[in-house]
Amino acid sequence: MKRFLIIQLRPEAEASDNEFEAFVEKGGLAADRVHRVRLEREDLPSGLDLSAYAGVIVGGGPGCVSDPRAGKPDMECRIEDEVMSLMPEITARDIPFLGCCYGI
Repeated sequence: MKRFLIIQLRPEAEASDNEFEAFVEKGGLAADRVHRVRLEREDLPSGLDLSAYAGVIVGGGPGCVSDPRAGKPDMECRIEDEVMSLMPEITARDIPFLGCCYGI
C-alpha cells in the first residue's frame, strides 16, 4: 500500500508536530503510511517519485504563494519554489492533493 507524502512548512516545532499529528489522526492514516518532509529544515528528497505516493498533503505556513516574491525571505522563496515545482506533475497525473492554506 502506498504512503502519503506530507510536506510541512511551519518553522515552529510544536505547531508543525501538532499539524502532523492532526493529519495522521484525522486522516485515518497509519504512522508507517506517511513520509514527512519539513521544508523549513530540509529540501525535498532528490529524485522524489510522486508515483510512489497515494497522495500529497501540504500543510500551512507563515508564507503565501499568492503574495509577491519581492521582500520574501530567502527560505520562504526556496520553500515556495520546491512546493510549486511539484504542482505540474500533481495536476498532470491527477495525484490526490490536499493543500491546507499557504495560498494553494
